[in-house]
Amino acid sequence: MSEYRELRYKVNTKDGAVTAGEIMRDTLHLSSREVSRCKQFEDGVMVVRYSETSSEYSSMNVGEKSFGNEVNFEISDISKSVPIRLIDLLSPGDILIVRIYEDNDNAGDIVPTEGAIDIVYEDEDLIVLNKEGDRVVHPSYAHYTDSLSNFLAGYYEKTGQRHVIRTIGRLDRETSGLVIFAKNRHSAALLSKQTSDMSRRKEYLAICSGVFEEKEGTVDTPIRRKPDERMIREVHSEGKTAITHYKVEKQYDDYALVRLKLDTGRTHQIRVHMAYLGHPLIGDNFYADKKAESYGLTRAALHAASIEFIHPITCDKIIVEAKVPDDMRRLL
Repeated sequence: MSEYRELRYKVNTKDGAVTAGEIMRDTLHLSSREVSRCKQFEDGVMVVRYSETSSEYSSMNVGEKSFGNEVNFEISDISKSVPIRLIDLLSPGDILIVRIYEDNDNAGDIVPTEGAIDIVYEDEDLIVLNKEGDRVVHPSYAHYTDSLSNFLAGYYEKTGQRHVIRTIGRLDRETSGLVIFAKNRHSAALLSKQTSDMSRRKEYLAICSGVFEEKEGTVDTPIRRKPDERMIREVHSEGKTAITHYKVEKQYDDYALVRLKLDTGRTHQIRVHMAYLGHPLIGDNFYADKKAESYGLTRAALHAASIEFIHPITCDKIIVEAKVPDDMRRLL
């Protein structure tokens, strides 16, 4: 597979007198760093002049963005592309071609490992996986080769894809559900701009202990790291703002399936807030009573079930959902 992501843009008459650099920054939304990197490659920034294109290819609407192979070049058209400087002016009908090369030399030390991954969505720019519970996202001590990133690197290797592992957002080890990975530098940069409110874009499902008197509500209490504890969090007036919205989807005899949305993304926020309400998550070893019934669960019953975001390149709204894992499903 190609080691670069190709973006194309056909200049619109409404663009006026515009340079290649302006299109790259203002229309394709490339960062200054990415623009500079494109200049390092002979074919990083090219143009096919309108006067040189075939009549068939010239029928592409001016001002149209083209990504990947959605608009096919004739062989003769490709041969007519020439390198262009960022300060060179483009005319209506010219096709700007930008190639974003992968930086595999700085890919990090993630060992490709053969392992099952649940692909929920994949295209040329990103891949969304449904992570199983009790699996770390990144390699760490004692998990050097069995993290989700290791398995994804193995999938890339098996399918001939050359991508750096770039995670967008985060998910705790115990939590199952959706994790986004960007496939190239450009999509990673644009997706990262959405991470500030990525917590608002997710919906979680949890199995919480007890019978809820209030079937729907909002918990607005600050959370901080508990003194002298590395992992444990607690509700405290000196903590950071944390807001959780919950709705009971189904009440069982001793526990309930609860849907949750967050306005903030504090560590262990759902687990802390549900415990604060008196309804800790089933299987939660940190925040539930040590004597509480776990129903065979070896982790907190929390699942990132759906996410909505804007595609970094096409700007389409993407909504993906992940099926509830077996360890939670058998209680429902």
